[in-house]
Amino acid sequence: MAPAGLRAFEARSEENSRIYAFEQGDVELPPAAEARLRADPGAWSYWESRPAGYRRIASWWVISAKRPETRERRLETLIEDCAAKRLIRSQRRNQSR
Repeated sequence: MAPAGLRAFEARSEENSRIYAFEQGDVELPPAAEARLRADPGAWSYWESRPAGYRRIASWWVISAKRPETRERRLETLIEDCAAKRLIRSQRRNQSR
């Protein structure tokens, strides 16, 4: 590694490390959230059909919210999207806002 790269690596901040879904290892929905997803058979079937990478991203999106209200809203959105057989908005190709 070049000296500039080494300096940048040594100057990194731990508080900005391991904050993304792909850096978390195994990420799963909490049992209560998974139970709510399982309660809708169509949503659960779609969730189970998705690859592990998508489930990790979507799970992290739900559980990484700082406020309980936001986690709840994201879980509801995830269940609605799964029931409609679509990805969460951030993972769709055509992200209509």
